[in-house]
Amino acid sequence: MHLHERRKHTALLGQAVKRMACALIGVLTLMTSSLLAWAEPEQATSPRLRIAAIQMEITGTIHSNLKRISQGIAEASKAGARVAVFPETALSGFTQETIEKLSWKDVESAMASVADAARKAEMYVIYGCATQSSTNKPFNSALVIGPDGKELFRYHKMFPESWFTPGDRLALFAIDGIPCTLMICHDERFPELTRIPALGGAKLCFYISFEINSVKNAMLKKEGYRAQLIARAVENNVWVIQSNGVGPLSSSTHVSLGNSRIVNPQGVVLQEAPALKEHLLVENIDVNTATRGNALETMDSAFLTPWWRAGLNLLEMNKRSSMPAPTRNTLRLALMQGAPRKWALEENFAVFLEQVEAASKEKADMLVTPECWLDGYAAPDKASTPERLRTVAQDPASSVYIARVAEEAKRRSMFICFGFTSLEQGVLYNAAGLWNADGSLIGIYHKTHLQTHDLQFSPGEALPVWPTPWGPVGIMICADRRWPETARTLRLQGARLILNPSYGMHGENNEMWMRTRGYENQCFIAFTHPEVGLVVNPKGGIAAKRESERPGLLVCDIDLLQSKEDNHLEDRRPELYAPLISPAVWPARSSNTSDR
Repeated sequence: MHLHERRKHTALLGQAVKRMACALIGVLTLMTSSLLAWAEPEQATSPRLRIAAIQMEITGTIHSNLKRISQGIAEASKAGARVAVFPETALSGFTQETIEKLSWKDVESAMASVADAARKAEMYVIYGCATQSSTNKPFNSALVIGPDGKELFRYHKMFPESWFTPGDRLALFAIDGIPCTLMICHDERFPELTRIPALGGAKLCFYISFEINSVKNAMLKKEGYRAQLIARAVENNVWVIQSNGVGPLSSSTHVSLGNSRIVNPQGVVLQEAPALKEHLLVENIDVNTATRGNALETMDSAFLTPWWRAGLNLLEMNKRSSMPAPTRNTLRLALMQGAPRKWALEENFAVFLEQVEAASKEKADMLVTPECWLDGYAAPDKASTPERLRTVAQDPASSVYIARVAEEAKRRSMFICFGFTSLEQGVLYNAAGLWNADGSLIGIYHKTHLQTHDLQFSPGEALPVWPTPWGPVGIMICADRRWPETARTLRLQGARLILNPSYGMHGENNEMWMRTRGYENQCFIAFTHPEVGLVVNPKGGIAAKRESERPGLLVCDIDLLQSKEDNHLEDRRPELYAPLISPAVWPARSSNTSDR
């Protein structure tokens, strides 16, 4: 090839790479929006969280470690803590000799005991333990156990010792609706492991460690360890809670000093445990002070933003891979119909209770109400104002009606999607909550696309999906269905079923929209309206339909195996879709009316 031809070829190649890079950035931006939805799956029920960090000796004996963890859970419970945090390898032990001799049967038995202790204390428990991997070296893991004794999340140390397998995911999970992250010991040296989850929504970082060194190096590294912890807090404006191991407390040439710490989002060390002593730190965390301001500010940099979006893309992939696999594929839906009366909370809730009973008799797995059922969707009333809406709005943390929904879900062993006007931290939302068959609130969705009378509400800022036995389930409310990106975002997060509580337009045009949404996303959509219940299947067909103004139920059995991720989803060309999220091509917002 001649010189001028090589130069021409090189120039063309460079232009192609540049175009591909621009397209990639656009795609990552689009994926980031769905990530942020998952990062904050629900609003925290309280801005405060009481956390206990237990500094304990790490031994080479599972029995001894389990006994100390059980004691620590009891101590934390007595102190009124909601979360108990234990050090790295608190259960399994740490040294190479200890790990190589582990009995996985004993480890699993001990893990079950920790889960049972968490359940009895009704407390979140975070602790370190070696866990099995696909190689001959285990992971150095942090396990997050919920108040029900079930494992919520598992993080593997990214930069472990040579006798462990490196981790494969970033950490992002929720405690009482508060997005949190995790890091283990040496991970602290890599700020990206905290920064990316903070960009994804994390307000608390739990840091579990066993900072074992020679006595000389332990003293030399002490201030560095402390400085790094402060840096992770202040550079992201998040809370950092450390539980460090101590020991061996017998004579040894190598030790971990302890000095567990609680650092606030301004980088102030509020508490610090003594060296070489077991100790309990307890602190009330004000979540509202975790602004994540310094982390979010980096997204304003044209130079840095693409790198952080690439990191968020990794977190998005972690999220999808960490969603529990479906354990059930057949689902009996019950879609509630009937015209609720505006402003009439007692009357509407009484009808809801009647329909819950009817759905239970039909052996329904999931009941869905229309939009804002509790207050009769009072917002469109000509006499409605934000001030008057507040008189019927429900605070999920204190509402007797919302508490009763949870009770009914538990009593009937039924998932319930319930529509209401929500008041959270002083803000009004058009909301739909999802409760599981244990009566636990999985999440609250806030309507994202607001027009005309809905402008009395604040818009939702996320399109989350939530884990269920049938896989991820998403919610969109009424007019949200008009934008194809809404359903597509939920589907790309794995939702084989999308719930669509509604109140506004229905009829032939709506049926066309719903069938299109099901067809283009190869999923089921359950449209629940006072006058019509409609379930569309992944082929765009009508699985079931009921039209009536009289209170009643549309009961429909669906097989979610019909929702396949091929054809329409696999054949997409995301590299071409950058204009979808480019502000340069957005039309100016104007006031308009809506047929909803």
